[in-house]
Amino acid sequence: MSLVSSVPRPHPARLEFTTYPVCNPLEARYADMDSNGHLNNIALEAMHENTRATLNRGAFPGVYENATRRYRLVAANHVVHFLREAHWPATIQTAGGVGRIGRTSYVVATALFLDDACVSLCDTVLVVLDDHGPTEIPQDARERLEGLMLRADDPR
Repeated sequence: MSLVSSVPRPHPARLEFTTYPVCNPLEARYADMDSNGHLNNIALEAMHENTRATLNRGAFPGVYENATRRYRLVAANHVVHFLREAHWPATIQTAGGVGRIGRTSYVVATALFLDDACVSLCDTVLVVLDDHGPTEIPQDARERLEGLMLRADDPR
C-alpha cells in the first residue's frame, strides 16, 4: 500500500494559452529570481495566486472586502506543476479559468506562459463559506463562474 498522494499530468489543452478566458501580463521582479537566475517556485506560485484572486474577484464581487463580504473563499486543495524554467527578466502571461463547478466548491485552473510556452500550471479547489460553513454557490456567482470555464477544442 502506498501512502503517497500523486496527481496525473495535466490535459494537453492546459498547455495552450487559448484554453483560458482570463489573461493578463505580469512582470517578474528581480526579487523573484533565485541564485541560478531562475524565477523561483514561490514566485511562480504567487503569480498563480494573483491570477486566481483576479478571477475570484470577478466571480464574487466584494469577496476580498472583509467588512462587507457575504462569502469567504478558502482553498481545500492546491496542485502545482512546474513544467520548465523561466528566467528574469520576463513578462509572464498569466491565464486562468474555471475547471469544474460543484455545489459548494469550484476549481480555478491557472497557467503561466513565457514566450508562448507554458512554464507552470496550478489547480486550486476553492470552497465557498458563509458564517455557518460551506454554502451553496449563489446563482449569480455560478453564472459568472460558468462564463469563465476553460475552453478546449480537443474533446479528449
